[in-house]
Amino acid sequence: MHNGSPRIDEIRYNAAEECFEALVTLNTIDGAMRIASAYPAPVTAEFEEVSNGLLRNALRNRTAPEALRSRAPSTPPRRHLPHCMPFAA
Repeated sequence: MHNGSPRIDEIRYNAAEECFEALVTLNTIDGAMRIASAYPAPVTAEFEEVSNGLLRNALRNRTAPEALRSRAPSTPPRRHLPHCMPFAA
């Protein structure tokens, strides 16, 4: 499934929902997948607990139809340039 380490972007605390939130990027064979993740915990929670919770939530939601996520292709599309480029005179 993964061909690289997951990355957790900037972690924010949502005081209204009493949870931490971040975008988690998972590298799959189909390309990078970014998943919105939330982890309910008090603002005093340890960083390792929060980051592990956000990652677990993202892994759980990677196939959930209601999860907010985006996907980037594994390789960028190739640009087709003309073989001969006209020169300005």
